[in-house]
Amino acid sequence: MKVRVPADVDMADRVLAGLTARQVAILGAHALVLWGLWVVAGRFIPAFVFGVIAVPITTIGFVWATVKVEGTSLEGLAAAALKHLRTPRRRALAPEGIAGLPSWAPGVAVPLVPLELPMDCPDETGAIALGSEGHVVVCRASSINFALRSETEQRALVEAFGRLLNALDAPIQILIRSDRANLGAVVADIEDRAVGLPHAALEQAARAHVEFLRSLGARRDVLARQVLICFREPSPEAGATAAPRLEHRIEEAATLLRGFGIRLSRLEETEATYMLARACDPESPQGASAAARFSGVVEAAR
Repeated sequence: MKVRVPADVDMADRVLAGLTARQVAILGAHALVLWGLWVVAGRFIPAFVFGVIAVPITTIGFVWATVKVEGTSLEGLAAAALKHLRTPRRRALAPEGIAGLPSWAPGVAVPLVPLELPMDCPDETGAIALGSEGHVVVCRASSINFALRSETEQRALVEAFGRLLNALDAPIQILIRSDRANLGAVVADIEDRAVGLPHAALEQAARAHVEFLRSLGARRDVLARQVLICFREPSPEAGATAAPRLEHRIEEAATLLRGFGIRLSRLEETEATYMLARACDPESPQGASAAARFSGVVEAAR
């Protein structure tokens, strides 16, 4: 006996004519509305007028039941929009709560609520606690040029990546992000070496190159691309309990990726904090100060 297992194991069950229970409920509700309208008004209006009324109702039901925006249903988008509109915009670092205004003070038009961040600062291993969503570890991956490979090599790379996906037993996220290039370390290194060059012309050329790199760093269109792989342990357990499972998953993925030339390196505490700081405020000054400010915000939000 052969049983077909769908590739999407989270796909909703089909209960009637290839439709899910949600789709059947939506279309059935619209059909009941049309039937009720026909029972009430069918004796008073011609059939073609009722058809004109039924077309937009049927269209709304069909679109509601079948259309999804990036995997999210329309009622899910509506609920998220309503939650966003009802969420206060002005927040403060007040983990102990915000005291109410005295009776003599005028009311505030915009409510003020404590800032609640979805994660804590990374621990010494780089693991980020997500509260009820578990823990996540971020790894940096090197990249390869797929277009320059031969057809046989491209096929082998696709098969190797497929083996990685088939080996997954927990959620991961592959993120490709672009950030403004940080040339500060390169500039500082050239400046330090320029002093000891054997000829004044070489030192002058080195300092001219430093000025060129600084001009590049000041531009907004000079970007550095970074490939990150986030491994998440969804169970809300202690970090010490989740750490061995995350470590095993990282080692397994690193072994599979190493087979086609991609190196995987885990972000430790400082690197993970800096990455979160840049993600939360891309326009902030680059360097350790940004990570320190992010750590202070998280500690205050607790």
